[in-house]
Amino acid sequence: MIIDSHVHAGWSDTLRHSYDTFEDIGVSLRRMDECGIDKAVILPIGDDGFERHNRETADIVARHPGRLVGYAKVSQKQDAGRVEPMLREAFEKLGLAGLKLHGHPTREIMEVMDHYRKPILADVFGEVYPLRYVAEQYPAVPIIIAHMGEFLSINGQVRQTTLWLARTCTNIYFDTSSVCDHEWLERAVTEGLAHKMIFGSDGPDLHCGVELARVKYLKLPAEQEAMVLGGTIARLLGMQDGPFTTMP
Repeated sequence: MIIDSHVHAGWSDTLRHSYDTFEDIGVSLRRMDECGIDKAVILPIGDDGFERHNRETADIVARHPGRLVGYAKVSQKQDAGRVEPMLREAFEKLGLAGLKLHGHPTREIMEVMDHYRKPILADVFGEVYPLRYVAEQYPAVPIIIAHMGEFLSINGQVRQTTLWLARTCTNIYFDTSSVCDHEWLERAVTEGLAHKMIFGSDGPDLHCGVELARVKYLKLPAEQEAMVLGGTIARLLGMQDGPFTTMP
């Protein structure tokens, strides 16, 4: 089973780019069908108003049973002081399965995530090293570093730090979305970190078929490829065969 762990969907009010205006789940589903991708993790877009966006994400998931799982999103600043009730609604009422963050987690966020033990997908814009302290303080919370550290980066130091963290911290993983410097995916495999690598596309802005090809061209052994393309994220999400289920 192939799972795209990084897909954006929904509406926002910023109106500057597709990723903060509207991302059409229909486009992603059509491409998934064309490329043989079975399921996807979808993420809210925008910069604020995440109570509404989390509910919208749950609605999108409900309209496509068996194909999608949703993550919640919160703002470290704007939602400070009310993260717990927001995520309680997201996880217990809406059935969302993880958390997407732009920037670094706060202790308020991590205390809630430590209770639920659900994965965090963190886009830290190249500031990777501080995640060490998050991982060490909250070892039971899976942390997935988006874009192997930085979107469309050619910064080798960011990539190397991401690999070091994945090697050092048992709860740190990274996704493959937008990793255009392919040698770093190859190096991750050479360094024995295929079990920490998770396929994601950052669709629909990036085409899931192109991002899938990056993994396919690693020519991994079948067992490792299966982990990267779906097995590892399925384990972190507590999935069983059939529709998505999440860990209690």
